[in-house]
Amino acid sequence: MGVAPYRILIADDEPSILDAYSSVLLAGDKGKQADAGLDDLEAELFGDSRPSADQPYELQLCRQGQQAIAAVKQAAADGRPFSVAFLDVRMPPGMNGVETAKEIRGIDPGLNIVFVTGYSDTDPRDMAKIVPPVERLFYVAKPFQPLELQQFASALSNKWRAEQDLVVAHELLKQQYAELQIANTELSQAKQRAEAASRMKTEFLANVSHELRTPLNSIIGFSEMIDNEAHGPIGHDKYRSYIRDINASGQHLLGVVNDILDISKIEVGEFELQEDQVDVAEIIETSLRIVHERAERAGIGVTSQVAPALPVLRGDARRVRQILLNLLSNSIKFTASGGRVSVRAANAPAGGVTVSVTDSGIGIAAEDIEKAMMPFGQVDGRLNRKYEGTGLGLPLAKSLTELHGGRLTLQSVVGEGTTVTLEFPAARVA
Repeated sequence: MGVAPYRILIADDEPSILDAYSSVLLAGDKGKQADAGLDDLEAELFGDSRPSADQPYELQLCRQGQQAIAAVKQAAADGRPFSVAFLDVRMPPGMNGVETAKEIRGIDPGLNIVFVTGYSDTDPRDMAKIVPPVERLFYVAKPFQPLELQQFASALSNKWRAEQDLVVAHELLKQQYAELQIANTELSQAKQRAEAASRMKTEFLANVSHELRTPLNSIIGFSEMIDNEAHGPIGHDKYRSYIRDINASGQHLLGVVNDILDISKIEVGEFELQEDQVDVAEIIETSLRIVHERAERAGIGVTSQVAPALPVLRGDARRVRQILLNLLSNSIKFTASGGRVSVRAANAPAGGVTVSVTDSGIGIAAEDIEKAMMPFGQVDGRLNRKYEGTGLGLPLAKSLTELHGGRLTLQSVVGEGTTVTLEFPAARVA
């Protein structure tokens, strides 16, 4: 792919001077026909770095300053700027070269400007004050030498190209730096998330070990007492109490293990719903019966308000019941004696069903809600925490709701209570 020619702006009120510029700067074809001996002589005089007569230029010739200014504006608009501008200092009857240069500099600050004049009363230092910066301002006396003109055009054009390349490289470096900053931020956030997940799983394993150990101790201790007939023959009434405790401990262990298996399957995408018809009102009724005794022992009132003629949903009835039992168990666990827990079910405006569980318990701080909703996350991860449990109930309820295409949201105020709302979409209506 060929290199685009340098664009050079030339402004002079004398047509003969403009012709001279063209003759000198567009002499590539003539140079190719020059005698080989002359090429050797030039090589001796200037070395390999001498200006090439083949340097490609595209010239824009103007006879007045206003034309030159218009040309620079158009070049900027087209994205094809000039590398060098040769300006005659005096161009009657319009604006002079210095005034033209001042206007041009405001349009294209990177343009190299060469003042060309045949008058000795023009001081370059005065020009530099009017048209800074000095490093982009040059001065050539008329009549100019062809070689001098070629050298200026070549050197300044190459300088301009190098500066343009440097700007592009700088912008590319800035972009790469910004991308690296974003990548570093994302990496740092991912690292923090991974560390947080690792801490939560460590806390979870410690807590679940405690959860498993306590009922296992009961199972082992009571079974040994029965085996050793510590209270006499096995027919003793005390053994019936032990058997109930063993059964309750076993059921608790089974629930913990099942929750772990469920959340693990959901995380790896291997959990499948056993779909059938779901009667939400019936599930609420049976769930309240299951937790009634526990709530009564804790001194907590449990009520329900179910809208008549709720639609039947399509889903996994066992898992919907599990969702509701998890939410009710949490509400009872975190509500003090004398508190209340209520369940409400209603038709959603969009055609689905909403179910909410509200309690007057301890509540969750806003900054802890995200953690409470994460698998293996617990607001209080200490082993000596006040409330027992693995912390899987809420995340599991959220995941099971989402598997039904629904949404679980949580609103809570510390010291006032919590409301968890399940939204089952219209697509789930049977």
